[in-house]
Amino acid sequence: MEIYYEIAGVRIRVTSEKKLFDSHGILEGFVTAAGDYDYSYNVEIVSVLPPPKGELYYSDAAMSIYSSDGAVMRYSGGDGSKALSCLVNRGRDRELYFSASRLFEGVTPKLLLAALELEHLLVSHGAVLLHASYIEHNGKAILFTAPSETGKSTQAELWCRYAGASLVNGDRAAIIMRDGAALACGVPFSGSSSVRRNVTAPIKAIVYLEQSKENRVTRLNGSRAFMRVWEGCTVNVWYPEDIYSATKCLEKIVSQTPIFHLACRPDAEAVETLKKIMEAEQC
Repeated sequence: MEIYYEIAGVRIRVTSEKKLFDSHGILEGFVTAAGDYDYSYNVEIVSVLPPPKGELYYSDAAMSIYSSDGAVMRYSGGDGSKALSCLVNRGRDRELYFSASRLFEGVTPKLLLAALELEHLLVSHGAVLLHASYIEHNGKAILFTAPSETGKSTQAELWCRYAGASLVNGDRAAIIMRDGAALACGVPFSGSSSVRRNVTAPIKAIVYLEQSKENRVTRLNGSRAFMRVWEGCTVNVWYPEDIYSATKCLEKIVSQTPIFHLACRPDAEAVETLKKIMEAEQC
């Protein structure tokens, strides 16, 4: 099989002798026409993963990365033969191996997305993956970001219920500068949410949430705005260049995008409080 995906402007070709299953439609909205691509992955299910080569330059409980002769080998879910997968990166054409003994449902979209290093691909093309609930309101994106269990999904749902917004993704968005405009792009990652629409829209505001007994809004600027958004970004720290690129991208987005701190209750008044401030500031 051969299939093409486009995620936040990054075109990915995936080839495999065996069919890859997408029973939940996770990648369905991101399928695109065949043609040129930025990256190509040939997927194989093997009894034994390729052995590590070169120098080990990063390792943690989830992965290990080796570098040798211009190639990078990334083992996920263990090291060497005990790993779940091995990505061999030699540029835009790559090999992706999965251990047959570790697969229970075949190569699922979640396994594939994790193995592709999508965060790295996005940063390489000027985008950053943000942990946020993404809604579309009057053709523009509002992104609610905060630590887990703070109420991002709740505020997104309230906006859909009381302000006529629509949910694009309940857990993730890619943010990018394109032609001088800050944009939010839908991505396949969606956490526990089943909504993952492939929608790109200009960013109206990024809202950092905090639970509170009263609803109040504060405009954030400078380093405070940057740090609140940076908290929610997913950047692969084992690639130093990714940190630099993500920082530069985020600096541009924050410099021209309204960033708010919303201390809130889970009620309709929280929607009206934020809405009035955004209207007053002509967001």
